Amino acid sequence: MDKLFKKLVKNKVRISILDYLLKKSSGCPEEISSELKISKGMPSQFLKECVALNIVKRERIGHKVYYSISTEYYLKIHSIVSLEKKKINQDKKKDIIIPQKKDAQTLLMLEDKKVSYNFKKIDNGFGGSTYILNSDNGDSFEVFKNKEGIWWCVSCQKQDCSHVKYIRKNTIKV
Repeated sequence: MDKLFKKLVKNKVRISILDYLLKKSSGCPEEISSELKISKGMPSQFLKECVALNIVKRERIGHKVYYSISTEYYLKIHSIVSLEKKKINQDKKKDIIIPQKKDAQTLLMLEDKKVSYNFKKIDNGFGGSTYILNSDNGDSFEVFKNKEGIWWCVSCQKQDCSHVKYIRKNTIKV
């Protein structure tokens, strides 16, 4: 049964839904989705699954359906949710980025979801710069910055993707 609980709370959204029910003692899917700012179908779908496993109780009051955690699984869910939240907080602390200066070019090591990137800055001679991102697993990305300061990611075809954000945060002026 413990494996089932751990599989049940693998998703961050599911952890937050159960945490909401632990704190508020009961709630309807509309309240949960508005409070957690998630889609309206996610809480109801997950809570129906929990009702099928007898982890959560379902009550209908008027036209609203309220869910609450059953008393026999309350302590187990509380301990598992608190452990998962600690793991999430530890993972956030591991993602601290430390830029390093190397020779005449700008090289940075960055960890993004356990993938490390090497950033190289190449000046194109017209006032703009090209940043080449190479990961350890072989992925390569190019990001351009023109002389007006407008960024463009070639692989994502966007001006404000995650690659552009990381380079903006981590560029070093040589």
